[in-house]
Amino acid sequence: MPLYDQHMHTQYSFDSEAQLRDYLAQTAGPVITTEHLEFANPDDGGRDDIPDYAAMRATQQKLSREFPNRLLLGIEAGYYAPAVNQLRAYLAAHPFDLTLLSFHHDGQHDFQDAYFQTIPLHAHVLTYYQRMLAGLQDFHDADVFAHFDYGLRIVDVTPAQLTAWAKPVLDQIFALIAQNGLAFEVNTKSMFKWHNAALYDLVIPWYQAAGGRLFTIGSDAHEKESYRNHFAEAVALLQDHHVDQIATYTQHQPTMVAI
Repeated sequence: MPLYDQHMHTQYSFDSEAQLRDYLAQTAGPVITTEHLEFANPDDGGRDDIPDYAAMRATQQKLSREFPNRLLLGIEAGYYAPAVNQLRAYLAAHPFDLTLLSFHHDGQHDFQDAYFQTIPLHAHVLTYYQRMLAGLQDFHDADVFAHFDYGLRIVDVTPAQLTAWAKPVLDQIFALIAQNGLAFEVNTKSMFKWHNAALYDLVIPWYQAAGGRLFTIGSDAHEKESYRNHFAEAVALLQDHHVDQIATYTQHQPTMVAI
C-alpha cells in the first residue's frame, strides 16, 4: 500500500469547489476524500453542513469507470457539543473508511475567525485546548485526531508559549487519543501555509510520551493544487522523531505503510 493523502475536500464540502477527478488525475494510487460534517457552522451562516452521501458514492462510481485508482471515502467530523447526538447518528448511518475528528468552532465563531485575534493570546490558547479536552472526553469515536493546532492558525504562538500555557492540557489530550487508538495527523497546511511546523516538531514527542504510535499525513487540500503539498517535509519530520511508518485506513482498520 503506498503513502497517500488522507485529508482532502471536494465540492461536497461547503468550502471547496474542487472536483474529485482533478485529484485522481494526479496519482495512480488510492484516493480518499474527507468532506466536512459540521453542525451549526458559523463559517457558513450557522447551517448544518452535511455531505450528500449518495451523491459522493455516485461520483465515485462514475469516475471509477474512467480512473483505475482505488477509491475510498472518509469524513471530517467537526465536534460541537450541542450537536453530538446528530454527529453520532450521521456516522452510525453512513459507512466510511476513515473518520477525522476536528474542533473547528465554538458555536459562535470558527476558530480561524479574526475575532480570536482580539482575545488575549494566553486566554485563547488555554481555552481552546480546555474546550478540546472536554470535547474528546465526550466524543472520540474516530480514527484520526486532525490538525491539533487549528485554533492557533489565526494567531502566532511560539513553542515556548505553547509549552508554558498548554502542555498540561495537551498531555491529557494526547493521553486520551492514544488510549482510544486515534492517530495524530501531521497536517501540512498547518505546517506551511499557517507556519506551524515548529509546533508539530514540539508536540510529536508529547504524543509519543503519552503512548501514541499512530500517525497520518494530510494536506487539508481544498483545491487540486494543494494535493500532497509538502509531503516530503512531513515524512522527514516524522523520521526525525523515529517514526518509520504511518497508518492508512480502510473501513476504519489501519494498515501500516513504511515511510
